[in-house]
Amino acid sequence: MKEYDLVELINLRPEYEKEGLKLGDFGAIMCEKSIKGKWLVIFSEFYTGKDIADILVHEEDLKVWDRIPEERMPPRPNKR
Repeated sequence: MKEYDLVELINLRPEYEKEGLKLGDFGAIMCEKSIKGKWLVIFSEFYTGKDIADILVHEEDLKVWDRIPEERMPPRPNKR
């Protein structure tokens, strides 16, 4: 893993849930090196970019992706 990698949360822990995260959420690594086996990850809402959580996540709880699979993208909200 490295800075700016796209990652998916694949294991859920109470500390992640407390921050509003759900299994399958996508985020980006925001540090150059892990800190005691954890990576600083920012998770944001799709389409709005609003941050959900800025949190240290255990490396074993993350999966790296090149891009978000199209079938995993949520539908775009209706514009009014």
